[in-house]
Amino acid sequence: MLVKHDHPSLSGHFPNNPIIPGVVILDQVMRLWQQKTNKHIQQINNTKFVSLLRADINYIIHYKEKNEQKIDFLIMDDNQTIIAKGLFSYV
Repeated sequence: MLVKHDHPSLSGHFPNNPIIPGVVILDQVMRLWQQKTNKHIQQINNTKFVSLLRADINYIIHYKEKNEQKIDFLIMDDNQTIIAKGLFSYV
């Protein structure tokens, strides 16, 4: 995944050194999983952002079934730095 430097949400997030807002990252986490599975995310139970993600940096989203209708997710950049981790439930 990649959020380009010209993404509309970045204009107010540290011009000349844009940081991707968490809501943009979470939107991609949800959208991609829903497209892949054709299921609906009911809620994001928790998320912890542990590192900043800057524009034009590749990142990978890993999904892991935790138990029935709950999915852990982990977001890492190309250097294996953890960006965020969390849990969501679906129906």
